Amino acid sequence: MNFVEKSLKYKQVTLSVLFLFFAVGVYSLLNMSRREDPKITVRLGLVIAYYPGASSTQVEEQLTRKVEEYLFRYEEVKKEKTYSSSEDGKMVITVELADNVQNPDMFWSKLREQLLLAKQIDLPDGVIGPIVNSDFGDTEAMIVGISGKTLSYEQLKFYAQRLEDQLRSVPSVSKVKREGELKEQIQVTTNSAKLAQYGIQQLDVIKILQSQNDIFPTGDIEMSSYTVPLYTKGYYNTLDELGNQIVGYASTGSVVKLKDIATLTRTYADATSMIKVNDEKSMIISIQMNAGNNIVKFGEAVNQKIESFKSTLPSDVKITTIADQPKMVDDNISHFIREFFLAIVAVVLVIIVMLPFRIAVVAAMAIPMTVAITLALMNFFGIELQQVSLAALIVVLGLVVDDAIVVADNYVELLDKGMKRWEAAWKSASELVIPIFVATITIILAFLPMVTLTGPVGEFISSLPWTVTIALSSSFIVAMFFTPLLCFTFIKKGLHDPKAPPKKGNVLDKMQEQYNKALDWCITHPKTTILFSIVPLFLAFGIYKYGIKEKFFPAAERNQFVVELWMPSQTSFSTTAKATEKLEALIKSDDRVVNYASFIGTSSPRFYYNFSPEFPVSNYAQIVVNTVSIKAADEFAAELVEKVEAAVPEGRPQVRLMQQGKPLKAPIEVRIWGDDIQHLKAIGKQVDSIIHSYPESRLVKNDFKEDYYGIDIQIKPSAERLGFTTEVIAKSVYAGFKGAPVTSIREGRNTIGVILKLNDSENQSIDDIQQMYITSPATGAKVPLEQIATLEPVWKTGTVMHLNGVRVLTVLSDAAPHTVPSELLKKIRPAIDQLDLPVGYHISYAGEYGNQAETFSEMIKALLISLLLIFFTLLFQFKNLKEAILIMMTIPLSLFGAMFGLLITGNNFGFTAFVGLISLSGVVVRNAIILIDHVHELVKHHDMDWRTAAIESGKRRLRPIFLTAMAAAIGVLPMILSGSPMWSPLASVIALGVVWSMVIALLTVPVIYLLWIVPSKNKQSSEH
Repeated sequence: MNFVEKSLKYKQVTLSVLFLFFAVGVYSLLNMSRREDPKITVRLGLVIAYYPGASSTQVEEQLTRKVEEYLFRYEEVKKEKTYSSSEDGKMVITVELADNVQNPDMFWSKLREQLLLAKQIDLPDGVIGPIVNSDFGDTEAMIVGISGKTLSYEQLKFYAQRLEDQLRSVPSVSKVKREGELKEQIQVTTNSAKLAQYGIQQLDVIKILQSQNDIFPTGDIEMSSYTVPLYTKGYYNTLDELGNQIVGYASTGSVVKLKDIATLTRTYADATSMIKVNDEKSMIISIQMNAGNNIVKFGEAVNQKIESFKSTLPSDVKITTIADQPKMVDDNISHFIREFFLAIVAVVLVIIVMLPFRIAVVAAMAIPMTVAITLALMNFFGIELQQVSLAALIVVLGLVVDDAIVVADNYVELLDKGMKRWEAAWKSASELVIPIFVATITIILAFLPMVTLTGPVGEFISSLPWTVTIALSSSFIVAMFFTPLLCFTFIKKGLHDPKAPPKKGNVLDKMQEQYNKALDWCITHPKTTILFSIVPLFLAFGIYKYGIKEKFFPAAERNQFVVELWMPSQTSFSTTAKATEKLEALIKSDDRVVNYASFIGTSSPRFYYNFSPEFPVSNYAQIVVNTVSIKAADEFAAELVEKVEAAVPEGRPQVRLMQQGKPLKAPIEVRIWGDDIQHLKAIGKQVDSIIHSYPESRLVKNDFKEDYYGIDIQIKPSAERLGFTTEVIAKSVYAGFKGAPVTSIREGRNTIGVILKLNDSENQSIDDIQQMYITSPATGAKVPLEQIATLEPVWKTGTVMHLNGVRVLTVLSDAAPHTVPSELLKKIRPAIDQLDLPVGYHISYAGEYGNQAETFSEMIKALLISLLLIFFTLLFQFKNLKEAILIMMTIPLSLFGAMFGLLITGNNFGFTAFVGLISLSGVVVRNAIILIDHVHELVKHHDMDWRTAAIESGKRRLRPIFLTAMAAAIGVLPMILSGSPMWSPLASVIALGVVWSMVIALLTVPVIYLLWIVPSKNKQSSEH
């Protein structure tokens, strides 16, 4: 007695185990963890350092190169992906870690210690940092804005702190961060005349304020039996205490207090960034979720706290949700689940239409049982519900019913031959256990090598092969244990009862008649048949080359997009803010807009896995726009493209949809490598002009950005003789014009900074700089700056970029709407490649092209591994090289269906279409396996000759091959109809590829078998 027969004999045990799995599966569906996208480890970090007073080239040579030397000593650093930006007084290095780094936090900790050592040994004095920002890759689950037109920043901060306290009480909340705060400060303004009148030096005032406001150890007194500690009074606590600080003595001997020589004003610090929500000043709170939680339930808990908090607020305080990942996930998961159940209904309807009702019901009942077991195992192995795992379930839905169809079909065939129901039930599965197992394994082996993909793309797609593996394994178990039991219980007779009167044939009977005629014709016309199979293969390559566009990853399906604005280098914050208002005016009145948030001088926190925030800078702004629907976001974003460019012609505004896949600076990146900055800029201009000459290009720029105007203060030789140093001159000018932070006032837990600067009337022009008095630290002499230094206007390089420690200028370009970047690159590349470059300079291409080349090479490797594993599985199964090759031949012959599917659905060829091709390689061989295995069965158990068996096998296996192929094709139909730019290409490839492979398997495979395999089989038989 075999295991199938035992499962039938002890059916109560079998049913109990299966229904336990079913219950666990239902529970898992309702409660398992959910996400919008798969969890991707963002192995990115920033190393930031400031070098005040240094130009971009000085920062590059004295700071960036030295830090890069330390970075590139580590094998964990992916050097070819690590780039640096050296700007006026600032260095930012974006560090990407190797894909095999499993614990990035450990590396960042090690790097911090090493950079502390580097600062002591190698970095110049005056460098602030380096600081390692390892939170750069964190994705916020929710971003909430607190706003109010009439509220001060102190009031906003008060309400934000209260809300933070409420949110921390939610167990699933991990991090809560507040941004957008404009800090208060005490501004101490003086003028040169007053300082000269009292004979007080500005730097002396700074030293006095700093030393008075510090706490120093005072020691203690040893008494006879105990010790009494001593304390000195420190810290300014009020504005009056600061104003009454004595800073010197007049010539008359009277004391001079700070308030005598300066005006003390409580104000806000000069804004370097601002956040607004719906045109109201705002602070934002970013909320992250602890890993492993259900994000939908997390969102419900957070929103409950927010709603409760709202009831305590005044009417002029508004709370707006800017990014809501839980709602996005809930909507997307609901959409996918709708598609999933539509696919189930579609597959069931196909089976019911093609088979008698009872047989169809038995086959269809395998679907909910298989899906439930799959969900239970997914939950057990920690695979979350997200767009990739759900897409995998939809893709595999038509496949999981295949095993049940084949078993049910074999059962009724055995009944038609007069076998008893009990024997037919267990034999229906037992006879097919090997071919079904091999067919299942081949499909699994087609998907499974995708786990070899590395990096973010590998993590993104990894749940697909694992989900498919679990689902197909579950379908095999269900077909072996559940389907025979259902067949025995519900199907009492076969399709063709010899005792029953003849009746009108059903759809499959009529199809069988037509197929038999077609097969007979193909056997008598073998050359025409084979030619009919090969010609479409060449058509497939033609369709790929001329009929299909290539796009590596599509835009994300979100009701959200961003408008970015880059103003020329060194543009002031206030100018950027005014330009941003022009863009806001285009957005605020549109009915499709739910809300929007403006980030001026900064960027929104990362609210999407593929969204990289920009580093704060005064000439940058970003507007996050939320719309009523995904369609509205796409339409409104397309409408704004030309409007934003017209609204701010002096800047570079850009409308961006969120993108799937790897992060990109731009879809098209042309990298120019070399040493000399001027040569790089000259070549960059040539590349820029070439790209600009094509109307399909948009927003062409380079990452060295614009040169900017500056003034060099050249110290005269006479300055040194008078005791002036570069440090004294720099600090004096900085304190006078920028405002030097000198000390602080402490009010409770709040610290308010104090800055000292000259009156605005004395720091407005170059003449003011020249007439500014500088005090010599050696002689005490006060002289105008123009006597000891000259001011020379110069142009400075905006930014110097490195990649892998080498200077590289990148020309970036977008493609116009309805233009695929790959097509634009094909047009511009020949002209760029013909440029005459100096020795030591070369050009490479990145962007979408680079990502595609990098990932497709891995995917080709995964495809080759799949083909190799499938081939050896077939070889072990049939132990005949020719038969294994024949089955493998069905894979390329199915390409026409795959390419034709993309063509008629209008989908692009990209990442998921390639995934579809890999998947197809396993699905299409299933039909040939079922066919050829039956040939062996007819020869071995029914004493047929090989030729007759090959013909009869084709005729007998029409029904299961047709039903399984149509089930697979119909199963992904809802995904095609959804029009998803991400998953519709994959579904198109599978649907049409499977249907075309069915035609090949039923017509071409028998013909080739007769021509190529049968003669060798007959020869072997005669030899034996």
